[in-house]
Formats: sequence, structure tokens, C-alpha cells
Amino acid sequence: MAAAAVEAAAPPAAGKGTGADGDAAAMALRPVRWAYPICVGLPLIVLNCGWIAHSEMKTGVTEITITTLFMGVTFVLFLVTLLNLAVRRLLGARAAMNQPELMVLFTMLSMSSVVAGIGNLGFFTPFLTNAFRYASPGNRWEEFWHLLPAHIGPRDPAILKGFYEGRSTFFQADVVAAWAAPLLVWGAFFLVLIATMLCLGSIVLRRWADDEHLPFPVVTLPLEMTREGAPLYRQRLLWTGFAVPCALHSLNTLHGLYPSVPGFPVNTARDLVDTLSAPWTGLGSVTYLLHFCGVGFGYLVNTDVLFSLWFFYLFKKSLNLFGTGMGWRDPGPNLYGDGSAQFPYWGFQAWGAWLAVSVAVLWAARGYLRRYVQRAGERGTRLPADEPLRPSLALGGFLLGFTTLCAFVWWSGASLWLPVAFFAVYFLIMLALSRLVAETAVLSPLLAWVAPQTILPALAGTSALAFSRVDLAHLAMLTSFNTDYRAAAMPQVMQGMVGLRRAGGDLRPLLAVLLLATGVAIVSAFLWDLQMYYTHGAATANVNAYRINMGKVPWNNLNGWLGTPRPADPVAMAGMGVGAGVTFVLSYLRTRFVGFPLSPAAYVLNVSWANELFWGDMFVAWVFKFTFLRYGGIRLYTAALPFFLGLILGDFVTGSAWSIVGTVLRLEIFRTFPN
Repeated sequence: MAAAAVEAAAPPAAGKGTGADGDAAAMALRPVRWAYPICVGLPLIVLNCGWIAHSEMKTGVTEITITTLFMGVTFVLFLVTLLNLAVRRLLGARAAMNQPELMVLFTMLSMSSVVAGIGNLGFFTPFLTNAFRYASPGNRWEEFWHLLPAHIGPRDPAILKGFYEGRSTFFQADVVAAWAAPLLVWGAFFLVLIATMLCLGSIVLRRWADDEHLPFPVVTLPLEMTREGAPLYRQRLLWTGFAVPCALHSLNTLHGLYPSVPGFPVNTARDLVDTLSAPWTGLGSVTYLLHFCGVGFGYLVNTDVLFSLWFFYLFKKSLNLFGTGMGWRDPGPNLYGDGSAQFPYWGFQAWGAWLAVSVAVLWAARGYLRRYVQRAGERGTRLPADEPLRPSLALGGFLLGFTTLCAFVWWSGASLWLPVAFFAVYFLIMLALSRLVAETAVLSPLLAWVAPQTILPALAGTSALAFSRVDLAHLAMLTSFNTDYRAAAMPQVMQGMVGLRRAGGDLRPLLAVLLLATGVAIVSAFLWDLQMYYTHGAATANVNAYRINMGKVPWNNLNGWLGTPRPADPVAMAGMGVGAGVTFVLSYLRTRFVGFPLSPAAYVLNVSWANELFWGDMFVAWVFKFTFLRYGGIRLYTAALPFFLGLILGDFVTGSAWSIVGTVLRLEIFRTFPN
């Protein structure tokens, strides 16, 4: 894939090291007092996991773990940097945290949001118990109970009564004993899963950062917030940008609480074609809304990529219209899913496109990987400070982690091939997602349709010839952390390593610190989540029903696979071929012809759900950036950059602050993101 370069010099408040060439021009190595971010970070991790549980999983206010730069973490970092400025002024520079230490803290908090957030432990405890609680003669879930391993979760109705009905506590001897084994097993599984991604990130780090100079635009704001003395906070344009979302989000929140207050919800989705009649209904839904953070992040992205992001969205809708006119797809809005299994088969194209990204990345890096393996065999060489692991440890750790994950599934009773295929697809998707985050500002990567449990059954079929009944049960079991990738770990790993690198910090202890943070987050999230459900009841109106319903998805899938076995789907295979082919062709054209305007990254994002709600943000950002660069050049672009960083910061801080208000007061208030 062709790398997208940020078309700007460093922001006004920045020193060297923030832009696309930041790693090559990195400042001298700066000391990291590791005890400082660890001692500050671990208590904040515990509190962050509790915040996520009681805001996202209970109250249902603005979700703080669904953006690639986590909204909640940005809010906490904002408060910490303000406090750090006060410490610096009162006690001197040595008493305050320096930029590398703040970036370590930022990365630790990001990993805790990965663990506790949406798609991971945010869905997990309901998943462990839903198969037993909601079994009925209608869904016949009891018929597959015997296929599930013993550690899937507690089955005793007396133990589950408090979980679903509430007015109880998790901290009872019999309840803790019933949950202990499943939590221990699954906690170890998640720790190994994230450790394996840490190793994979370490392997590709220098290729992406040094050889290809990928911009990693998402880390721009944290780097600017954490500079010594926070010069960004002295920029008037930052606070001007900050004020725009702060004022509008607060106004809309008050409007929701007090309808007499006027509202202006520009970030609430509107379908631009819902009043049209046939044949225009064939466009599907054309939703438009404005996210200030989306415009801010878009401003950091290459103009060709910005153009491609909204161009491919409109092109997709045009193909929907054409297919409807030809009678190849159903008319109507289609809404979520957009008729992905009908012409032109966006869901199947997405499978091929996302896997093609990983294949292209690995193929382009084949020389680098060959040299990396050679370095792994060298003895006595000193590990440089800008690498987190020795090549031998990174490669060995990835292989050991992959094998351990497979062994977990084998131990549970699955066939030898199943976890190998499953985790191969999973890590290819994670590699592709991390790559796209490194090239573009993927705002909220909801990869609808793209997951191992959707791809493998379509390619192999679900008949007994392809999957045994036990294998299908294990495929459902592995679905639990694959229903939503918005809080995926590997992009956060890459952002953390690149951010610390550009801050001039020593990466060598980083992965050990991140594993510590991950372990603390796993324990904290489990305890917060379970106590919250035992107190308020997972089957009551006191919690967010979306999390409970998502915990049913694996068992609904399993019921369908067992009840209606299907052969391999040739249409899905053909669609995958088209998606992969388009991705490879666009990649070749971007490499072969300088200035070719269509980005493969934008195509890949549009064939999934990842750009559906954000194409309008990218269009607005494109208009601003194209105009500034065309008529004012790099100087005007750079001068305006603090305003757009302020849009991001104001959006995230305001949304997080109102999230806390809603959580504390137990109010369902206006959601600032994504709507």
C-alpha cells in the first residue's frame, strides 16, 4: 500500500519529531523515570475501567472507547497535563513529568481502554452467561450446551440470578468461587492475545516508522499536549477551535434535559435521501452529520486520501443505485449493513480488501522481514533505544503467543486446523487495521462484516464436511472479542510506540510496562463489570441493553450454523476476489503513477462500515485543507493547525465531561459521538 504523507511541517507549538519524518529527526534520547508514570497510571487505570463500566455499560451516555484516539483517555491526559503544568510551576521542572513519561502514561491508559472497552471485556461477561440464561424451547440453545467447554462461564442458575436480576453483590464467597476459574482462564487468554500483538507491533515498527515514514496522524494531538510547558495550550486558535464543540455539545445536552433550551445537533445523523421516491431509494441510506473531531483528524491526512474517502463513499452509493435499477438488489434504505450481501456485495468485497491490505504490506516488507530474521540470529548486539524488543524476542514471542492461543482452543476440544485459520485471519485483520490507522485518521473503525467468524464459514461452509459441531461451538466462543474492533489493541500499541519514539523516550522497557497495565486493567475491568451487573442487573432496564444483546450474537450465530448447515459460498469467494483485486490495482497505480488521486486505504474503509458516518467530515476537512494549501501554502496550513487540534480536543473533553455528569447523575443525556 502506498503510504500517505502528512502535507505539513510540525505544528506551531511543536519541536522536531511530530511530522511524518519525526522519527528520522528524533531528538536525543531523554530519560524516563518509569516509576513515575507507573505509580500515576495504575490507579488511573482502575478508575478508567470503572468509568467505562458505569458510563458505556450502564448509563449509555457518550461512548468513550470507540474512537481510534480514545476520547476518555484524551480527557484524562488533558487533566493530567494541566496538573503537570501546575506542578512544574510550583515545584520545578524536575518534579513534573516530562514528555516521554506522559506518553508512557497515555499508552498505559490506552491499553486499559482497549481491555475494558467496546468489543472486548465490554461485551464479555454477558457473553459468558447468555447461552445459559436465555436458552428457551424457541431458540433451542440447550442443545449445544454440551459442546461448550467447562470454562465458558458459570451455569448455575443460583449464581446467575444476581447477575441478571441485580440487587446483589459479586463479592460473595460462592459467587466469586463460581466465577474464579472462567475469569482466570479468560484473563490469561486476553493477556496472551495482547502480548502477541505487542510482539507483532515491535516487528513492523521500524519498517513503518523509519523505512516508509508513515505519518501516524492520530498521535499528533497527544504529542502536542505533552510537550514540556504545553506550548500548544498558549495558542489562541486552539481555544477558538475548542470552544466550537464545547458550546454546541453543551447546548444540545441542555436541550435534551430542558427542551425549552434551543438545540443545534449538527452531529446527529440525517438521511439526505429519505424523502426521495423510486428509483432514488436504491442509493440506500446517505447519512450526513458533522463531527468536529472528524474534521480535525481529517485535516491531518493527505489531501488525496481525504478526496478518496468521500469519493468512494459516493461511488459506493452510485453502484447501489445502479444495482437496484438493474434488479440486482432490493430497493430501500438498507441502513446498517447497506445490503452488504447483495450486489455489489460490499461485505464480501470488504473481506478481500482488508486481507489484501495485509498481504500487500507483508509482500512490500519481505526484504525488511528477511533482514529482521537475520538480526534475530545475531548475538551480542545491543538493543537500540528506539526498539521495544530484540528481534529474537519479538519473533519468538509472536510465534509462542500464536501457538499458545491455538493451544487454548485445542485444549478446549477443537480441531487442529480451526484456531490456526482463525487466528491467522484475525492477525491479518489487525495488521491491516493498524496500517490504515498509521496512514489515515480512521476515526472509529467499526469493521462491519469483517471478522474471522464471518469469513471462514462462508469460505468453507458450515456443513459437517467443513466444521464439526464442536468446531462450530468453538468458532462461536471465539466470536466474543471479534464483534467490534473499535477498541482493537494493535493500533493502540503502534500509536503508543511511535508516540514515545517521537518524544525521544527509551522504548526498551515499554512492552513490560504495557503488559503490567494490561494485567491490572483485566482484573479491574472484570471486577467493575461483574459488580456493576450484580448490583444493577443485566436483565433489567438499569443497564445498557446493547452490551447484553451483543453478548447473544455468538450464540445466535451458533444456533444458525447448527440448524441450517450451508455449503461454501461461491458468491462470497468471487466478491472477495473483486475486493482484493481492486485493492491491489489501486496500490499499484498509486505506486506507479505519481499524483494518482485514488487511495486504496479509502476504498478499504468504505467497503466496511468504518467511513459510513464520517465521509462528510472528510469532505469538510478536504475543502479546508485543499483551499489552504492551494492559496496559502504550507505556511497557512501550519498556522491554522492549532484550530483543528482544538476541534478534536474540545469535542473529546466536552463529550467526556458530560459522560461523567450522566454517569454520576444516572442520566441518559445527549450523545456527542457518534450519533
